[in-house]
Amino acid sequence: MEELLLCIKYIVLGVSLAAPVGPINIEMIRRGIHQGFYSSWFVGLGGMTADLVFLILIFLGIAPLLQIKLVQVLLYALGFVLLTYLGVSSIVTGLKNKAIGIDDREEIDNRSFLSGFMIAAFNPINIVFWFGIYGSSLHQISSGHSTLFIFACSLSILVGIFLWNLNLAFTIYFSKQMLKSSWLKWITIGAGILLIVYAVDFARRLFVAFI
Repeated sequence: MEELLLCIKYIVLGVSLAAPVGPINIEMIRRGIHQGFYSSWFVGLGGMTADLVFLILIFLGIAPLLQIKLVQVLLYALGFVLLTYLGVSSIVTGLKNKAIGIDDREEIDNRSFLSGFMIAAFNPINIVFWFGIYGSSLHQISSGHSTLFIFACSLSILVGIFLWNLNLAFTIYFSKQMLKSSWLKWITIGAGILLIVYAVDFARRLFVAFI
C-alpha cells in the first residue's frame, strides 16, 4: 500500500511539473490551434522523450556532466535560438492568419515531435528539475527499496506528464471549435510573444553565466 501511494505521489509530481505555463505548453497551444490535436500532442510526446533521456542519464550516473559551465552555456544558447525561432514563426503565422493544409499533416507531426524534444532537452530549467529536485527525491527513496521500484517511481513522473499533455491537447482541440478565427489569430500571436519572453530570459541567464 505504501508503495502504491508513493507511485501516486510521483504521478502528481509529474502533473505539477507539466502544468505550469512554460515553453512546452505554449508550443502545444500554438500547434493545437493551427495544426490540430495530433501536432499538439506530439509536442508533448517529444518533451516526454527528452525527460526519459534525462531519467536514464541519472540512472547511469552522468548527471555531473551537465553541471559543467560550458555545457550549461551551450544549453542556454541553443534554448534561446530555438525559442526565438518558434516565437517569431508563431507571430508571423498569426499576422498572416495562415491556414494549415491537411496534406501537410505527416510532415507537421514530425516537426512537432522534434520541437517538443528540443525545447525540453535545451531547457536548463527542466534540467534543474531532473538533476536537482528529482535527483534529491531519488536519493530519499533509494534506501529500503529495490532498483525496480525506484524505476517505477521514476516512470510514474512520466505518467503524470503524459496525462497532463493529453488533457491539454484535448482541451485545445475542443476549445478551438468554440473560438472565432480572430481570437485564434491573437492567441497565436500572444503565444509567440510569450515564447520570445522565455527566449529573452534564457539570454539573460546566458549573460549571467558568462560573468
